[in-house]
Amino acid sequence: MDRAVPRYIAPLFAVLACLALAAPAHAFSGATVRGERVSATYLEKYLLVRVACPGATTSTGRPGDFSFCTGSARFYVGRRLVADGPFSIRTFDSHIEKMVVKGSARSLFKPGRSASVRWVISSHDGQGQSVTNGGHFTVFNPFKR
Repeated sequence: MDRAVPRYIAPLFAVLACLALAAPAHAFSGATVRGERVSATYLEKYLLVRVACPGATTSTGRPGDFSFCTGSARFYVGRRLVADGPFSIRTFDSHIEKMVVKGSARSLFKPGRSASVRWVISSHDGQGQSVTNGGHFTVFNPFKR
């Protein structure tokens, strides 16, 4: 009995061997929101959210390269989108970003009120790796009218 090996098997094994022996790339974990409490601005126009970029972010393969996390953030109360906005943050850094509150949602963030908000951040680095992270925080408006 002669068993012939199909022609596509040898190249398939070669590709799998190359993938197994390739040097592992740094995993991009994606941008996140820092903190469990976030402030709203006076007149409830913006949420002041601290967005952080992880250390494994790279734009090129060169070590020490100037790199960024870029993407967009969306904020929900229940299923309702209440704020959103873009961001761009350097690696190992975190900034307070102003995220624009939708006009119809400003009543949720009036002075003295607090609201539980779910966040979803879609971010990418310069090498084409994309990640979506999510979580919760509480928004409190400390201003008085």
